[in-house]
Amino acid sequence: SVSERARQLLLPTLFWCTSLETAKLAALKLAGASPLNSVTGGLTDFAMDLIGSYWFIWATFASFLAVRLLLAVCGHLSIWIICMSAIVVALVPVTYSVLPLLRYTYPFFCLGLLFAQSSEWRTHTISRHKPLLMFSLAAVTCACYLSWGKETYVYNNLVLIHDTASAKQVFLMFLGSAAASAMVMELVLQFWSFGYRNRVARFVAVELGQGTLLLYLI
Repeated sequence: SVSERARQLLLPTLFWCTSLETAKLAALKLAGASPLNSVTGGLTDFAMDLIGSYWFIWATFASFLAVRLLLAVCGHLSIWIICMSAIVVALVPVTYSVLPLLRYTYPFFCLGLLFAQSSEWRTHTISRHKPLLMFSLAAVTCACYLSWGKETYVYNNLVLIHDTASAKQVFLMFLGSAAASAMVMELVLQFWSFGYRNRVARFVAVELGQGTLLLYLI
């Protein structure tokens, strides 16, 4: 499963990044830039782009590896194990490179994992109280958006808590992100409920969307 996920995520990323860097080097050569500087700068840009610009793909792959490791160690994944791992990873004070972005993304990966598991009572509860739930999520999203500041972004706070102010910003970041994500997911599901009968839409969403990173990269 790890090998399959690496082929799905990392190989297309490497191919895409290599293609862009090759085009950039070709453009520099046509512009008369020094080949040595172009190659040296190209390798540096390639490494930075592969890690930094595509951090969301590395976050997805790292989250998948963490869940597989938990599964190998624990034998099964209960809701408590998943929740505890999300909290632990989010609170680990590591700030090197893109690791804060990985720590920020992992709780959402776990949340998606929990919702992907079938549960009748959850589906029944959400469907019964859906209007109230969506209104509450919309209110929380708007309130968080109005309170959002420079330090609320993960790029600046690095998911580090060292005083009351930083704790407020990290909490606001996770709360606002979760509420906004839930709203977007509901909108996507509503669009899908109208478009799933269309053969082209079904092919794009199911075949291309789940099998490759083509849509994401475009």
